[in-house]
Amino acid sequence: MLGRDKDVEISTDRSRLDLAYCYEVIANSYWGGGRTRGEFDKSVEMSVPVGAYCDGKQVGFARAASDFIAIAYVADVFVDPDYRRRGIGAKMIDALHGHADLQRVKRWLLATHDMQPLYRQHGYADLDDVMMMRVDDAALTRKPRR
Repeated sequence: MLGRDKDVEISTDRSRLDLAYCYEVIANSYWGGGRTRGEFDKSVEMSVPVGAYCDGKQVGFARAASDFIAIAYVADVFVDPDYRRRGIGAKMIDALHGHADLQRVKRWLLATHDMQPLYRQHGYADLDDVMMMRVDDAALTRKPRR
């Protein structure tokens, strides 16, 4: 468990993820249509995932695909429409940025058509209409994990 407030819990515990729910949301999104369930499961397996939980159920998801040193790509971020406007997306992004395995990542990338304001609040800058990047110049001054 990473964080909890009155009604939102953010966790990087893979065993808590409701992958069927996440796949359903992502398969019906503008960015994730066309993926098979197997492809989705493999993408989660090869990433650092984070889930958001409210009222005893999963209401959000995000993941970062990374080499754990040079680059991380934030993907598949969503919050259930009934739970938006509570800062859940921001908390999931903070959880990825704060994850112990990702502390030495210098460049963070993502693509979005509609959530640029959220990511700008977390240090991302526009590269074009869709791509954004965050540079963490302090990353390489942090102690290696292994």
